[in-house]
Amino acid sequence: MVVKFIHTADLHLRRDEPFGLDVLSWIVSKAEKLADALIIAGDLFESDVEASFLRSKVRSIFDKSKVPILIVPGNHDYLSYSVQADYGKNVIVLKDSPSFFEFKGLKIVAIPFQPDSDFSQCMKKINLEPQIIITHGTFYDRLFPHIYKEVEEEEEIAEYMPIYRWDVEGKTTYLALGHYHSSFTEFNLNETCVVYPGSPVATSKRCIGQRYVAFLSFLSKKKVKVEKIAVDISPYWERCEWMVFPGKEKDVLDRIEKDLQRLASGKVMLDGRVKGSVGISEGEFKENIRKIKESKGDFFKKIEICCEIKNWGELVKRPILSLFIEKLGTKNIDEKIRDRALELTFSALDKLRR
Repeated sequence: MVVKFIHTADLHLRRDEPFGLDVLSWIVSKAEKLADALIIAGDLFESDVEASFLRSKVRSIFDKSKVPILIVPGNHDYLSYSVQADYGKNVIVLKDSPSFFEFKGLKIVAIPFQPDSDFSQCMKKINLEPQIIITHGTFYDRLFPHIYKEVEEEEEIAEYMPIYRWDVEGKTTYLALGHYHSSFTEFNLNETCVVYPGSPVATSKRCIGQRYVAFLSFLSKKKVKVEKIAVDISPYWERCEWMVFPGKEKDVLDRIEKDLQRLASGKVMLDGRVKGSVGISEGEFKENIRKIKESKGDFFKKIEICCEIKNWGELVKRPILSLFIEKLGTKNIDEKIRDRALELTFSALDKLRR
């Protein structure tokens, strides 16, 4: 018998972002159609206060489900699941550390976030080989630095509940993780499949690209098939960076316009950044950016273009510097390196002039 799950995490529901409830409803509906159960691996709510305000709305969504919903508390909502808190008859909150649950012949272990949690110590309490481990924490491994680097930048406490390769490798078939928001991340540690589904909603500008949930099918206790399902109602961020160089202003403006045409979608929130140097008026260049943004704005969910440019004014008109810029512009080098070379040259000349 094939047993199927939808795995999600990190919705971070809050009152001032009601769209998150629509996404939760979409996920619950998708789980009912495709899966035998839904796994939420932490941080369903932005905070325990938000959970108190939104609990009745969330319960009404959960009550529509005909499949069980397994919830593991995360670092943002670990106090939201007291015995007095009613999430509905279909919800199973796995809040003991560790928690044990058996479903359709599969053994499931949950290790929820708790202050000063130690994942390694919790794993030592497990005297069985589960097919699924659900937890909310940071996976530390040199092969996947993007995971812990993001967490360290966003969280005040970087190394809470660290999870290491030796904690899980070969000790479960599927590790269902929450806490890393940016993107769907899947990798294998020999026979252990590890998945961060990423946040199904764009909780920050780090959430770049299409949002997903994980759809897993247990073909046997030792074999799981993982697929991505696009959360097609969720807007998401796309990031573009353009480098401008004196004499290349028009080329860059044309490139910006073409990129915006390519990315235009009612689901896309664009985080655009223009960097580098211009030889024309900063005001003139920024006005051209504003016009492009205005002409394309209706084709995006949101569009932001930040200009971080330098103007070298009369310096670029000096013959020797004009020739240097021309020669530099013909070199096949990274635009950031080219801009840095220009900045260092001008700075050095300015010091000599003094």
